[in-house]
Amino acid sequence: GGGGTYMSPIVTSPQVAIGALGKVQRVPRFVSENSTEVYEAHIVNVSWGGDHRVVDGATMARFHSQWKEYLQDPICLIQEMK
Repeated sequence: GGGGTYMSPIVTSPQVAIGALGKVQRVPRFVSENSTEVYEAHIVNVSWGGDHRVVDGATMARFHSQWKEYLQDPICLIQEMK
């Protein structure tokens, strides 16, 4: 199927931040830096855009890190919702 692997989000008023998701890709990844063993990984490129008059880059980076953690470990999100 089609679909772009990378997107460029554009913030428009009244938004202060926006995210864009690319196509999920199947790619080979090494188990570790010292290993020659390879496994199949599914990755997606994520891009964020923000109005820097309202939100700074460090805040966006922290949000992204938390979002990534929830995506990789949904149980973590559910536990924090209690």
